[in-house]
Amino acid sequence: MHRLLRCGLAAIMSSVVAVAVLAVTAPPASADPSRGDGHRVTLLVHGFDREADTNCASSWKNARDLLLANGWTDVRTFGYYNKSTNCDIKFNGTTDTRIQEIGRQLAWTVYSSYSSQGVPVDIMAHSMGGLIAKAAIEGVNRYGVAAAAPDIDAVSMDAQSLGATAVPSGWPPYLYIEDIVTLATPHKGIDTALVDVCSLTHEQCSDMRDGSGFLKWLGAQPPSQMGTDYTFLASSYDDTVAKGSATNGNTAHHWALYTKNADGGTLSHTAMRTTTTGEWQASWGGSKTASGSGSAYAPPLVRAMEALFSHEGA
Repeated sequence: MHRLLRCGLAAIMSSVVAVAVLAVTAPPASADPSRGDGHRVTLLVHGFDREADTNCASSWKNARDLLLANGWTDVRTFGYYNKSTNCDIKFNGTTDTRIQEIGRQLAWTVYSSYSSQGVPVDIMAHSMGGLIAKAAIEGVNRYGVAAAAPDIDAVSMDAQSLGATAVPSGWPPYLYIEDIVTLATPHKGIDTALVDVCSLTHEQCSDMRDGSGFLKWLGAQPPSQMGTDYTFLASSYDDTVAKGSATNGNTAHHWALYTKNADGGTLSHTAMRTTTTGEWQASWGGSKTASGSGSAYAPPLVRAMEALFSHEGA
């Protein structure tokens, strides 16, 4: 759990995107974008950091380098703490900013820059970041699609200070998020004494507690308006999130549970977002994936990359 409380759970990119301002326009898409394999725009969403000072570039360096070396050209990090650094897009929140609100900010970011232009995106998220990604979709499905689309033609959002400008209240009318891959995300919450103590002083820990109101509100695999393919990756040796929570009880479209590599090495909570090498013992399955197990499974970031490329996550 110390990893969750201190390390945060990361977003990538070592260089800051040249575009400092995200122009917000809202022409309705003529049709939902088609699904297909490819190197889509990818957003990397970090997780909880008790000190709220996540360095997005260093946290996601391994993932970023892997994606860029394999054909991705547009990979951006989404941060949400006021002391976070080197994040391409940042909402200046604190550890008391509720996960649902961060999800709302992410939803407006995706809508204004991509979905409103008919551009689908993918998301890779670590730990709490996976809950934020799902919250973005769940909020739109519950509150956005039923409301009239807001007039946001005149609004510009500062990429380094989301929320500081006139971001509309409520939720956007639709999102196009094709794939979401989560690494060690507590889909069913965290049931430990350390999180109970953390929740006394940090609202985000309260949201992540097993049985929280937020988790009851959050859907298991909420689909965006173009459909969304989910892959949940977990480790049996995660020191923060139990395997049953990280795989959401093995209920994802695709899930995998890592044990050890050939040398007896294991994957900690943090290692789930940094490991790109080795052959791993793992079991896998899902509603779109046949169950199996083996000793030559790809490492977490390679498996995540494969899931992002495939519109069916296979």
